[in-house]
Amino acid sequence: MRYGGTSNLTLIPIQMKFYLAIFCSAVILANFSCAPGISGQRGVQQGVRGTVSVKEGNFMPGPDRKPGGNTGKVMQRTVYIYAVTTGAQAEGEGPLYKAIHQPLVAKVKTDEKGFFECKLAPGVYSLFTGEDGGVFFAGLSNGRGELNPVVVFAKRVTVCDIVVNYKAVY
Repeated sequence: MRYGGTSNLTLIPIQMKFYLAIFCSAVILANFSCAPGISGQRGVQQGVRGTVSVKEGNFMPGPDRKPGGNTGKVMQRTVYIYAVTTGAQAEGEGPLYKAIHQPLVAKVKTDEKGFFECKLAPGVYSLFTGEDGGVFFAGLSNGRGELNPVVVFAKRVTVCDIVVNYKAVY
């Protein structure tokens, strides 16, 4: 088949792979990261808000277990917001990191119900929770290796619920 006088059959697979990779990255980021929400629920009008919950123990399915029976419990934690961070910019073995080699943008404590919110400029950030022993937790990453990435849009609040699950078995 000819298009414009030259054969483009060799370019189509490369172009399709590129667009497929972009599409898959967008779907994964939308489903497994944080989603922009409508502001107004609390005080912040632009930035990030969410809840931190902790899962510990056995979450394996079994005959004596109800589906969705144990969803974890909300906990007080400190949420560290860094400039977007890749695994190469953090020391440690995921999901726990000893040090983050990116600028710390903000630090916020959750309330007794695990809720946090923080005003942020539009941009991409990585959210970590502070854990025992001075380590940082980030359980998610995207196709670019960014740890728990969160995108903040102008005049929007991104809702990001963090599940700290490094002590859970699935």
